[in-house]
Amino acid sequence: MKKVMLIVLFALLVVGMAAAGSGNFIPQTDVLGAHNNGGRGCAGCHAPHSGARGNGGTLSPAGLTSGGGKEGDWHLWGQDVSLITQETLSFGGGYDTGGFGYTVNFGGETQWFSSSNNMVAGIAVCLSCHDGNVSEGAMMLNQSYEYNNALLPNGDGQGATKGAIYGPNVIPTLLGNDGGAVGDYLNDHPVGNLANFNGLNYPQSLQNYGLSFQTTVVNNSASVTYTIAPGSPYSNFVTNYGYPAIQGLVVDVANQIPYVVCTTCHNQHQMNVYLSSANSPIAGNAAGSYATYFFINAPYNPGAAWTPTSAPSTTQFCRQCHFGVANEAFGANGITTAF
Repeated sequence: MKKVMLIVLFALLVVGMAAAGSGNFIPQTDVLGAHNNGGRGCAGCHAPHSGARGNGGTLSPAGLTSGGGKEGDWHLWGQDVSLITQETLSFGGGYDTGGFGYTVNFGGETQWFSSSNNMVAGIAVCLSCHDGNVSEGAMMLNQSYEYNNALLPNGDGQGATKGAIYGPNVIPTLLGNDGGAVGDYLNDHPVGNLANFNGLNYPQSLQNYGLSFQTTVVNNSASVTYTIAPGSPYSNFVTNYGYPAIQGLVVDVANQIPYVVCTTCHNQHQMNVYLSSANSPIAGNAAGSYATYFFINAPYNPGAAWTPTSAPSTTQFCRQCHFGVANEAFGANGITTAF
């Protein structure tokens, strides 16, 4: 009996150590990574004085009074967004949209001061560097920083991919000029108010899986809260992974259904680490750090030692929204996450 108890206690100790270790990632490279902007650092994106003009922007004379020049009023942004806010971007469609896709129109300058300026603040601001077509950011190599600096993992555990897991081609970072047709966004994930919570209905809505939202508007400002039904399939998924990207969806007075912007999936200030918190726990851990890549705003580690019963965090990340292909949607609640 004592031997059995000793074995049980040892097993529990090992499980506890593994659980604790999963949230103790320490990055080995600068967390700002690519957004150190070739040495310019924060000033590559934020101009401490005069916004885009102070950062050497080439605004047209008309843009100074109409289509641009106000970027610096928002977080001291230092890139010219006047051209991208005049564009209409077309994103590809899929199952949820009957193939019709989504269209994003920024509305020009007026979006900066409207109730729906998330379209500019969460999308156009990013594309002022990452478009590469009408808007070209400084010091952009159009190559993933991790790929260019040999920082991508190969995987070394059971079930993990062995050897090089990335192709010979570089990973592009300019969405509107990625080597295909210039200005083509049909091959990029949809963003904008039409790419919203209600569109995630494959094969049924997230509400049917146990995740619902409530938007509140106070003094012309909107906020959203989420409710997860105890014991629901989505609750089981959160136990195994979390839902940080869902909490990155945005709302505004004009668009009160949570929708996707660039910063829903990406944290521009943390390239290689994600911190959990009481507001965004990861696998029940409210105080932990996890490996991530490509500025993904969640645990996302392509080198994690996944197994048939421990899903890669790269897969789990997508399942937050595309829950119809999550294990828990099929009642498989015991498949954990390899971080």
